[in-house]
Amino acid sequence: MESSEHMQIAPKKNFKASQQIAADLLGRDVGQRLPTTVRYQELLEVGSGTVQKALRDLESVGAVRTRAQGHQGTYILELRVDKLWVLAGLGPVTGVMPLPNSAEWAGLATGLRSEFEKLGIPLQALYVHGSYNRAALVAEGKADFALLSREAASHAAAQKGEWSTLDFGPWTYYSDDSLLVLLRPGMVDTDSSPLVGGERKGPKIRTVGIDPESYDHHQLTLAEFPEGAGLEYVHCAYPHVPAVVARGEIDAAVWNRTMLAIPLELVGVAVRPLRRTDSIALSRSLNRAVLLSCGVRLEVAAILGRIDRRSVTKVQGQVLTQEILPMY
Repeated sequence: MESSEHMQIAPKKNFKASQQIAADLLGRDVGQRLPTTVRYQELLEVGSGTVQKALRDLESVGAVRTRAQGHQGTYILELRVDKLWVLAGLGPVTGVMPLPNSAEWAGLATGLRSEFEKLGIPLQALYVHGSYNRAALVAEGKADFALLSREAASHAAAQKGEWSTLDFGPWTYYSDDSLLVLLRPGMVDTDSSPLVGGERKGPKIRTVGIDPESYDHHQLTLAEFPEGAGLEYVHCAYPHVPAVVARGEIDAAVWNRTMLAIPLELVGVAVRPLRRTDSIALSRSLNRAVLLSCGVRLEVAAILGRIDRRSVTKVQGQVLTQEILPMY
């Protein structure tokens, strides 16, 4: 991206008009008709000379290229999003991501950062645990977008506000068969323990970890371990699940296969797939990654609309296959 030092616009009276027109152009596309000078005069409350000078200045620094077609109007031939962003005086776009402790999420973070770099737009990435927490930051205007599962995004969007989503497709938030159940050392799941005298032998699951800050974990846990089955639900932050299970503080918990330094089997933690019909069906609807925004600034919405989802998922795939290292 070129620095603003090389794209100065003078005199000062044109500066504000140039900023506002640059921001407006971010929401337009090549081939689109430019608003008339009169329309910009009305929007910016300036004279025609100021509008015309601002447009010439933007063209002179290569931020936009147009062609007049007589009475048909003026059309956009080329836009430089990175230059327009600088000239509009805009700061970084703030995105809030899940903690990058799974290959899927690390891959998405890497793909999004790569895409913003291609667009020449600064990205400030925050990494926050819990879909409820990420959606709240967006709703409060503290972040421009959040990355969630589609189901969590739908739940957030059902709340008050003007929400928009960008769907990255199936298996982008959770890979196929990545959602599992962990069992504490020495625990034999009663569904798979041997029959003795017509009854299952082995300890029964009594305590189950559940994360109330994560929509996905909360819903999956209740689907796999339904209420009314005599279970005790123990609040447990999702990132701490493997350690809490390994220490025997809970009997079981739903988990997404993450990047751990030590394999779970070395500490005696057993792993099994989801078994209940409801939890398996829910896992399939949760697997899509969604970029969620709410009442976002028009210029930011224009940038989010320019994200190439195929490029993002291609980079994610390279992270998953270890062709490239993740970059947060």
